[in-house]
Amino acid sequence: MIKKLSLVLILTSLPLLAWSFVKPVRLLFPHLNGMKCHNSVCVEHTKEMEKAEELYGSAFDAVSSAGIPLRSKPIFVYCSTLECYQSFGGGYERAISYPFLGTVIAPASWQSYITQHELIHWFQFSEIGAVATMMKPEWFREGMAYSYSNAPDSDIPEHYLPLMERYNDWHSKKSWTEVIEQAGEL
Repeated sequence: MIKKLSLVLILTSLPLLAWSFVKPVRLLFPHLNGMKCHNSVCVEHTKEMEKAEELYGSAFDAVSSAGIPLRSKPIFVYCSTLECYQSFGGGYERAISYPFLGTVIAPASWQSYITQHELIHWFQFSEIGAVATMMKPEWFREGMAYSYSNAPDSDIPEHYLPLMERYNDWHSKKSWTEVIEQAGEL
């Protein structure tokens, strides 16, 4: 009886422990972390929803119009406070994508090009695989994301410029099917 009770106690406390210590897990149920959600977009305050949905929609359209076949619309949490961003596991980066869970956008990063950048990572996760993507060279992962983000040159860290150039040279005139197939060889 004590073994069964202990097992029940452990199994019921695991979700609470995960919620408390593995902050990205909160993306599974962002509304339980105080977010207001509509479709794939979540915000802290309902009044921010229209702006966040516009950012998400325009970024999704821009990525799709570049010929990049997005198969799903991942959850994007747009935080307006640092506390929100950190509550989902964010740190000093401008945005962060967690494979299988979603993306969190930092308060100062509500730009379409940052959402586009993160959508490219989602394309990589879905087409190449999350673990396989993380094993690819940085010039491939970040070079592709910056190349298709439409970020202004002034907002691209200088050390990423050669990565973009290397990715663009490698991609050249390849179709997306060829890019995915040949990414496996990297």
